[in-house]
Amino acid sequence: MRTLLLVLAASFLSAACAGCGGAPQNSCNITAIVTPLSAISDHNAAPPDDQVQFATVSNVSGNCPLTPDMIGTWSTSAPGNTSIDSIGLATCLGATTTPATISNSGTVRGRKFVSATLTCR
Repeated sequence: MRTLLLVLAASFLSAACAGCGGAPQNSCNITAIVTPLSAISDHNAAPPDDQVQFATVSNVSGNCPLTPDMIGTWSTSAPGNTSIDSIGLATCLGATTTPATISNSGTVRGRKFVSATLTCR
């Protein structure tokens, strides 16, 4: 009798879990950007009006890999006309003919941050 009850209980639990979805979902959504995505500043203005504060913003949802996040360093593609310090404060030193790319080398779960642009007038 006890064996019959165990078999019935196991059968009930198996039937109840049959609709549980089976295979795990492999969805992973990562957003990693430098913000603001685009900025304009006047290199002739006095500080702080010749500066733009950039920051990294990220969001992770879903079943993502457990890769450690990396704190990065800031850089600019136009060091002759722009500078950027260790906290993301960019300064326009001269006019840029094309927007400078502002980047952060950090990663979120292995994903690099999308760069921003800075135009200095």
